[in-house]
Amino acid sequence: MYKIGEFSRRNKVSQRMLRYYDEKGLLKPKKDETNGYRYYTNEDIAIANKIKLLRKYHFSIDEIKNVMEMDATSIKGKYEQKIAELYEKTIEYYRVIEEMKTYIEPKNMIKRVNAYDVFCGVRKPFHALCLRKVVDENALELLIDQLLISVNQLNLILKSKHLAIFHSMEEGDNSRYDVEVCQPIVLEEEANDTRIKYFEETNYIYTIHIGNYDSISYAYSALYDWAHSNGYRLDGPFIEKYYTDEFITLYRDEYVTEVSIAIKKR
Repeated sequence: MYKIGEFSRRNKVSQRMLRYYDEKGLLKPKKDETNGYRYYTNEDIAIANKIKLLRKYHFSIDEIKNVMEMDATSIKGKYEQKIAELYEKTIEYYRVIEEMKTYIEPKNMIKRVNAYDVFCGVRKPFHALCLRKVVDENALELLIDQLLISVNQLNLILKSKHLAIFHSMEEGDNSRYDVEVCQPIVLEEEANDTRIKYFEETNYIYTIHIGNYDSISYAYSALYDWAHSNGYRLDGPFIEKYYTDEFITLYRDEYVTEVSIAIKKR
């Protein structure tokens, strides 16, 4: 058995924190009623080490108390949830860091002009993990973050870049869209997840937009004009596939986006 001072030195935990853990019911030492001393056992060493580990993993005190009462299966689920939270924070911190760098080391950007050449192709069938929601532009980025977190949690094999399907614009509000973000995947066995969808083969046209999204409407116009001039009708929602976006570069003028849409002969 160890007195609080010896236990503190042995386990590199301050006496103040030990008293705090005692107050929170995380680590309750045995109390000698005759002299009021608190004593810690060898079993308490294991508990203290687990608390230190969970604090290292950014669990709050209340979360730690909850985890200490869980079985192994529940703890695994809690770890997966914490990994998703930390991954989201990592992305947020990365963006903040990259933005701050621009004030220290301004970058000379090359100005580009989009030609909007239009190409025809056949989009082969594929499976994709999809999330659909009515969002504005800022929330769209968060929805893509959420999609990529889900992909990591499911340990899926990626097939190509993620994309966004714009089903419609919110009536009366041009800044909000009914959008579905999708990550094409290799499906090795039958999927039970309702978020995994199958996309059939289709004829489509596409063009490449280089730069930020402020002028991407010109890419849409180029596809519409080409279809109209060549005897085709647009057959479905517009799709944006992001080859270079905020996950790769902070500089919006370097974004590369493929804009496409399915077509049928009139």
